[in-house]
Amino acid sequence: MSETHLLYSYAITKMTKGQRKALLAGVDAGGRLPDGVVSARVLGSIPETWARTDQETGSRFLTLEGRAALIPIDRYRHLRRANPETGAVYGLNHYEGMGMSRDGLVIFQSRDGRIAEASESWRTLAGAYITERGRKLVGMPLTAPPLTARLPVGSRAVWVREGKPDSPCR
Repeated sequence: MSETHLLYSYAITKMTKGQRKALLAGVDAGGRLPDGVVSARVLGSIPETWARTDQETGSRFLTLEGRAALIPIDRYRHLRRANPETGAVYGLNHYEGMGMSRDGLVIFQSRDGRIAEASESWRTLAGAYITERGRKLVGMPLTAPPLTARLPVGSRAVWVREGKPDSPCR
C-alpha cells in the first residue's frame, strides 16, 4: 500500500481534541506518546492503528497511520514540499495556514523576520515557514542538509538521499 493511499484513507477520520493533542505530543517526543500530557482515558481511546502499544513497557508509539490522521493529504504535501534549507512553505490557502498554525506545524514570518499571527499574515505579507514539529511530522531533517554550508545562499542543487527520491533545493 502506498504512502499516499495510507495518508488519504486515514486523513478523513475525525479525532477528538484530546486525541489530537496526544498525537501532536507524540510527534514532539519522537514518536512516543507521553503519559503525563493527556489523561489515560484519552490515551485509551486512541485506536491501535494510530498508536501501537509496546507489550513489555505499555508505552504507546505513533504509527504512520497516526501521523497521517493528523493532517489531510493536501496539507501533508505542502509540508513535504517545504524548502529544506529555508523552511518556506508555498501554496497554502488561508484556511490551511490557519489550521497548520494552530497545530504548530507552520509559523508566519514577515520579510523583516517578525512573527505574525496566521489571521494577520495577509496584511503583513508574512510567509509560512515549517516548524520543528512540522519537520518531524513529515520526516524532514531538523536542519538544512550539510551540503548547504558549502554553497552560497540561494544556490540551486539537488538533494540526493539513499532510498528517497531526489529533491531540488535552494
